[in-house]
Amino acid sequence: MEQILNYRDMSEEQRALALNSLSSIGFYPAYGKIKTMQRVMDKSIDGERPQFYFAFRDSKLIGYMFLIGDAQRFRSFPWIAISNWDELPMNLTEQMMKIAIETYKSAGDIMQAIYHETLLEDYRNGIGHRKESDCR
Repeated sequence: MEQILNYRDMSEEQRALALNSLSSIGFYPAYGKIKTMQRVMDKSIDGERPQFYFAFRDSKLIGYMFLIGDAQRFRSFPWIAISNWDELPMNLTEQMMKIAIETYKSAGDIMQAIYHETLLEDYRNGIGHRKESDCR
């Protein structure tokens, strides 16, 4: 069973599993280590960026989506957003991208919302997304 969880809604055990598993799916912070990321993630609050989402299949981490919003704010996350959507099955990619689009719209960041809507449409048309057989 696949599920997407916001870091804020995860148990301590799930958080530790997610953070310690990120390197196994190819994510490393730009600066620092797990504790550095955890300090930033622990400050996440509802309705504001940054937001951190993790995708699991049968309790195993298979994906992530970090909606930072400000590339200058955190040394460990110097991106507006980062994810591995292109590696995930399309049903998960769509769910996560819809969350991202709503987050950007709620924050008044219409340009990012439009960009992500366009990217989602490209993925649906087979542009920039792996074939289902090649996904995690």
